Amino acid sequence: MPHLLMIGECMIELSQNNELGEYKQSFAGDVFNTGVYIKRCLKESAQVSFLSVIGQDKMSTQLLNLMASEKIDSHYLYRCKSNKMGLYIINIDQYGERTFDYWRENSAARQLVKFIKQDTDKMDFSFVTTIFFSGISIAILPTEDLEDFWKFIECRRSSGCQIVFDPNYRPALWSSPQQAKEAFEIAYSLSDVVLPGVDDHKNLYNHQSAAEIASHLEAKGINEIIIKNGELGVLISDKGQRTQIDITPVKKVVDTTSAGDAFNGGYLSARQSGKSVRDAVIYAASVAGCVIQHKGAIVPKTSFSAAITPLVWV
Repeated sequence: MPHLLMIGECMIELSQNNELGEYKQSFAGDVFNTGVYIKRCLKESAQVSFLSVIGQDKMSTQLLNLMASEKIDSHYLYRCKSNKMGLYIINIDQYGERTFDYWRENSAARQLVKFIKQDTDKMDFSFVTTIFFSGISIAILPTEDLEDFWKFIECRRSSGCQIVFDPNYRPALWSSPQQAKEAFEIAYSLSDVVLPGVDDHKNLYNHQSAAEIASHLEAKGINEIIIKNGELGVLISDKGQRTQIDITPVKKVVDTTSAGDAFNGGYLSARQSGKSVRDAVIYAASVAGCVIQHKGAIVPKTSFSAAITPLVWV
């Protein structure tokens, strides 16, 4: 059975509930969202764990309850006495597009590498078959911790673990574009599967097309490249063989929050279950299409189950 380890940050999410300015509280974070959708797609066919740091407060305990309800393993979750989870608010316009306000400067998740290094119990990662992390996962880490983070990823890869990376570039989290680019180049060099969006590379590398991004990443020897380009579809590079997959746009977009995370979750689920790269992209698009028709990063289980056919690992 595959065991996927999601590395990153989960935050308290506040999303607008009505025109009176009332907000609904939940939890979300890019790799955490992806983990939830993987578990929902694969159910008991895979183990999904979350590696991060949260607080010891009531809200952090509520996250643990949510993880239990989603059957996400919390064994690799550290708890910090001095820091709590970050918080963000989603602002959505009339077209379903969103902007965010964040309070995450003192997020407990920033302490992840320190907790791993100080772990006297030395958690056993030998059963993990796939690690997934994003540009946000590394952007929140102190610069002095990145070298140890790369050593951790390198160690797991050398043990046969598949490494998956989504750049998910957020300029506000980096001191400079150059710092982000240097980190992404290391992440790419350690990755077996990459899931960039065209906007990530357009903003950071000035790449103007999915084809240009594919060329950049193929030159690094990455065999499985999935380039997300919104309504323009997805460009696949599978061992250097490129295929363009057109995606039928969703007619009624409610909230695009977590669209990319849901796509990643659907894609990795399908690949873990033995689907081809092409079929995995098509399945991933259906998962993302379901999610953007609902408010919030994580849609209600009943709505998701009604729309998405679960997969079985082979």
